[in-house]
Amino acid sequence: MSDHNEQPQTNTYVWSQSTDQITISFLVPESTSSRDLEINFEKQNLKAGIRGQEPVFEAKLFQPIDHFASLWQLEKTIYSPFSSVTGSPTLSIASSYAFMSPNHSPNASMILPPAHPGLTEVSELLAETAALGSSVSPPVSEADDFSHPNSPTLLHTPPSIPTPTHLKKITYRTITIHLEKEDDTIEWAVPVAGAHTKTNKMDMTSCFLLGQWFEKRMSNLVKALELYTSAAERGHTASMIKAAGLYEVTDVGNSRVPEKDSKKAFEWYKRAADCMEQNSGTSISNGPDALACYVVGTTYGSGSEEADVEKNYQSALYYYNRCMMLTAPRIDIDFSLLDQPHIPKSQLRNHAPHTHEEKYFCSSAFQTGLIYLYGSHPAGESTHSVTEVDADPDLAIRYWKEAALLGHAQACFNIAILYANGMGVTKDVWTAGKWFNRAIKLDTTGNLSVPEGVALIDWDAVKEVKKDIKKKKKKRSKKSTTAGKTGDDIIGAIIILGSMVTMATVGWYIYQRMKKNE
Repeated sequence: MSDHNEQPQTNTYVWSQSTDQITISFLVPESTSSRDLEINFEKQNLKAGIRGQEPVFEAKLFQPIDHFASLWQLEKTIYSPFSSVTGSPTLSIASSYAFMSPNHSPNASMILPPAHPGLTEVSELLAETAALGSSVSPPVSEADDFSHPNSPTLLHTPPSIPTPTHLKKITYRTITIHLEKEDDTIEWAVPVAGAHTKTNKMDMTSCFLLGQWFEKRMSNLVKALELYTSAAERGHTASMIKAAGLYEVTDVGNSRVPEKDSKKAFEWYKRAADCMEQNSGTSISNGPDALACYVVGTTYGSGSEEADVEKNYQSALYYYNRCMMLTAPRIDIDFSLLDQPHIPKSQLRNHAPHTHEEKYFCSSAFQTGLIYLYGSHPAGESTHSVTEVDADPDLAIRYWKEAALLGHAQACFNIAILYANGMGVTKDVWTAGKWFNRAIKLDTTGNLSVPEGVALIDWDAVKEVKKDIKKKKKKRSKKSTTAGKTGDDIIGAIIILGSMVTMATVGWYIYQRMKKNE
């Protein structure tokens, strides 16, 4: 069985096996007919794909097959790889640290390690994404062909979010290839053993899968890097991520481990992040990689001497926003809930973000909020961003509320800190109590604690409006000028109603990619 459970996609295949068969599947555009396909079986070679295009499968098989008994079929059923995708933005992940303000802050021992912002989270994300077996495979142009705006991507609220071109619901048909094992007692560890013996070529997905075999089973990272690089140079995004990760491994003196090179690692991450967005099924590109965008954003956000990358908040914001734009359409949540003065508890997530898209999105939203909270020159930092970003606490809260809606505990915690201290908002300890309560319930680490003096408030609790009634009694007055006439007793009461002004909605933003400044 393959090491992943990805659905079939165009230009990259998925595979599985039974006792006597190997099954390989990939997608082709709906208009494809049988005569458009080229599928050639040999005893230990297979070549399959659309005529005139780069083969989806071209390699030497792991073991011999009975090629006379093997067959393929073009399914009639129409299929969309993004059938569950919605047009609403969203996503999240446990972040590497929560920021602290001087007053209502937990003890330092209760805060997640601040180390280098985002680095712990990057490691977790990379570990979770290690088995991206059939990631889409975008092509790569030279690094110089890509650039980003000189100013951060501002997420002002447009009326609607367009689905990115590469995520539009294009329909496909499935090609299924059934390979009969010659020896059904052998379990295949990987579908391929090397390059096609006649063409001396190997498709990108096969390079990636064989690279995984050398990396995980054989512990030969040098050979794995060679295979990943071969696929990455042709635009296989998952291979770019793998190549970048192997360049970050430190094992001096081990001939089976490549020499650490932080610059090359960053270059591969950036190439994966800068891939061009294209329609599925028309080329080998299905757009940039969200994880790569997050990693590149984090590197710019903290700077890296080893990678020769200066701290650059504008670039960090660009790649964080790029990550959010890629993942938002894949998240099943209604962000218009943020338009309501109050979101009922029943409509909130009661668990932390768990899909890759949710984690990437919320990590980017959380880090973006931190940048906007203090701007380019936060107090206490010796190294500042080489580009300017103005502090905007309102915008920070807006990003954090997006992540909080998805169950991001630390985003909830930071919102509570702002309300408890009146940072960028009107001080409101009662509202802070609601956000602290939600943060504590979502926190799975036990590292977040509520500051003294703040009571936890149930999310659906309603703040009472107190009435301040003051009565002023007027003394009876006598007028001496009118004989026998006494004034009536007059008692006046003035009722002063106290009113509380609340911020109704912060207005949910929807993400759109900024065009390159001309």
